Amino acid sequence: MEKEINTENSDTKIQFILDENGELQEIPKDKCKPVEHPIKYKLKNAFEVFVRVEDTENYWISNYGRCVNNLNRKDKNTFYEHKEGKCHYTVFEIEREIVSCPIKAKCKTKRHDKKKEKTERVFKIGTPSEECSQILEEMKKENEKRIFSMQETKWRRETTPEDLVADTFLVKYKGRFKIWHKDGNESNNWYKNLLTVTPEDYKELKAGKVTWKELDLEQEYIEYENRASIQAYHVYNGIRTRCKDTKEDDRIRKCYDKSIMCQEWLDHPKTFVKWYLEHYYECGDESMQVDKDLFGDGSGMYHPDFCCILPQGLNALLANSKKHYAESEVSDNVLPLGVYYSGRVGKYFSRITFTGSEQQNTLSRWDTPEEAFEEYKMMKKADILMTAAKYKEQIPDYIYKKLLQVEIEPY
Repeated sequence: MEKEINTENSDTKIQFILDENGELQEIPKDKCKPVEHPIKYKLKNAFEVFVRVEDTENYWISNYGRCVNNLNRKDKNTFYEHKEGKCHYTVFEIEREIVSCPIKAKCKTKRHDKKKEKTERVFKIGTPSEECSQILEEMKKENEKRIFSMQETKWRRETTPEDLVADTFLVKYKGRFKIWHKDGNESNNWYKNLLTVTPEDYKELKAGKVTWKELDLEQEYIEYENRASIQAYHVYNGIRTRCKDTKEDDRIRKCYDKSIMCQEWLDHPKTFVKWYLEHYYECGDESMQVDKDLFGDGSGMYHPDFCCILPQGLNALLANSKKHYAESEVSDNVLPLGVYYSGRVGKYFSRITFTGSEQQNTLSRWDTPEEAFEEYKMMKKADILMTAAKYKEQIPDYIYKKLLQVEIEPY
């Protein structure tokens, strides 16, 4: 197997982020904070990061304003996702303490004697329950003359998505504790859409007497380590493996399934990473794939001019089916896309499975493969147009418009 590109090189010192205009930028990795309590939860995009809410154990906020919690989940790896946008949250802070009482007192009353109860240790709010439980067990082993137990107190905190985002991702400034949404959309809680201002500035902004740009306020943002580069390099290695490009073959077009990668991306993987992150988007829960055919020239080349990112459903829809033959598997007998030959009746026909259906449809019988393909072509085109309409609001406009122009070729 060909050795993959090693991402643990100079690129590990660089992290890709989006600036305030949504443009791709590079910053030194050492300027990013590590995520101390990571969770596995589907991200909005490669730049989203979930950080545990300060002074809580069960709540996480992302730099895009999404809040999740596992407070009442038996499986702590599953999460409840709160509403997004302009809304109100109630989060619970848990304070734990270890208390003890003498065994003798416990035996006489058969319950804790509050007068003789002693607080052994008070944990900082947000200390993980596992850490508290470990210390409790150690105390039990060290002193057998007392009974130790854990007590929990829940503190209710009323807050909002923008408050949690600001507390976690915005650098604080003295006197600036009001939050302003730069684009005027109070539902957009992306961290770089938020600005901390003074109460006086907030009143002026609300009244429309000044714009946030006219305030000329500095606002720094706290960057956490994201997985953008790791995700992009993973995709890069997958494509490169499929293309089977190696030094030994001088990177000539000797690729599996006629797939090739352009020289620029082969020589400089970082250029692919930048292209990928600049074009990446999410489409519901679907996996996203790099497609080389929708905008391609038929060469099968992965090239920035030919590639786009598609949800799996669209990518599968555009994929060509395998070759079929009229009789023996020789080049002269290759049939058009989607067309089959029935030796029993001496006719040609086509088959198609429409998007969203598991049933394969067998179309009409024809005397020639060209006639069978024309019927298949009409059905395939209709399927693409209908599917494109369903995805219209989820995919970039330039991809949607290209889907409307797709031509179904026989070979």
